[in-house]
Amino acid sequence: MNILIVCHAGMYQDLSSSFIHAQAEAYAALGHRVRAIVTNPFGKTDRSGQRFFPAVTVQNVSGVEIVDMRTISLSNFGEKGLNLFFAKLTAWLHFPKILSDFRPNVIHAHTLGTDSALGAWLKKKLQCPLIVTTHGSDTSVRVEQGRAAELKPLCDGADHIVAVSSALAGKLKTCGTKTPITVILNGFRVQALSTPSFEDRVPYSIVQVAHLIKQKHFDTTLHAFAQLKMKYPTACFTIIGQGGERGLLESLAEDLGVRGSVRFMGQMPNEVVMSEMAKAQFFCMPSVREGFGIVYLEAMASGCITIGTEGEGIADLIENGKNGFLVPPEDPKAIVRAISWCIEHPNDVAAIAEQGIQDARELTWKKNAETYIKLFTKQIEREMIK
Repeated sequence: MNILIVCHAGMYQDLSSSFIHAQAEAYAALGHRVRAIVTNPFGKTDRSGQRFFPAVTVQNVSGVEIVDMRTISLSNFGEKGLNLFFAKLTAWLHFPKILSDFRPNVIHAHTLGTDSALGAWLKKKLQCPLIVTTHGSDTSVRVEQGRAAELKPLCDGADHIVAVSSALAGKLKTCGTKTPITVILNGFRVQALSTPSFEDRVPYSIVQVAHLIKQKHFDTTLHAFAQLKMKYPTACFTIIGQGGERGLLESLAEDLGVRGSVRFMGQMPNEVVMSEMAKAQFFCMPSVREGFGIVYLEAMASGCITIGTEGEGIADLIENGKNGFLVPPEDPKAIVRAISWCIEHPNDVAAIAEQGIQDARELTWKKNAETYIKLFTKQIEREMIK
């Protein structure tokens, strides 16, 4: 099967951490030919840090043919159609190079927006089915802002939609599309992970890993940590990630009197992240508008007691008190209760951590890719019948 992937550079910038590339590698490992069209605005750096390079470049990485395509983008100002116009114009001008000797059987676009609309345009030109995956904020933000109607034409342009969690699928259905929606959970890169027992980790240690943006609610975790610090004076909190909220979070830690026990590590390579998770007893991320955060899988697979948010995508995997914990959004006291219970019940915690390891490690990219391939095959067969 020839699979054409369409996504923007933000999801394909760092190949070591790009889950889109990890999935593409899994397609290739299953014996399929994979080509990825990655749109990158003029003036933005590419994966090698270059700001200026030809309009179209092609390279093969781990069996995936990556086509980087420079386009004009007006950021949010171009969402109403100009970004799509320029993306289609670039694709049309360089069509022979982009799709030379490659005839796709299926197009897989990521996120509802310019990427899915470009996928719909390619679908018409190439006469093959289009599957679109919605990952979270591309759906959630529009629904929460009362703009769900914008999603319907984007969905209608596809043959099938995949949502990465049940919660996300529920939000998407409010737009009224008739396009079928299937839930397929994300996978993660299974590694030879170190999983020391709960008792052998740094006592009373918490880690949170994400972009430092409001929806991740690092502030909620900080408030919980400040309360825990009063009960457990040696408690420590590691924050990994970079973003616009860092200054505010550092000031909050100062105001709460815990700055000396909070490490702000900034953006770190995945191997460093996994090492920090292997040391921590708890991973906490009470985020909202979360499709299905892969970092939860990494934390569970590393043996951390993992705390997520009720009603968000991770609720498809975490069963409260069985393989992790779910707390209401913006509720520091609930986080304190969960962590305190774990500290006071070490025997029960060992079983929860072990179940989390087992459940997370079942969600490999290979398993994820096999599920998508079955969906692709069914859609291709339907097209052939038409």
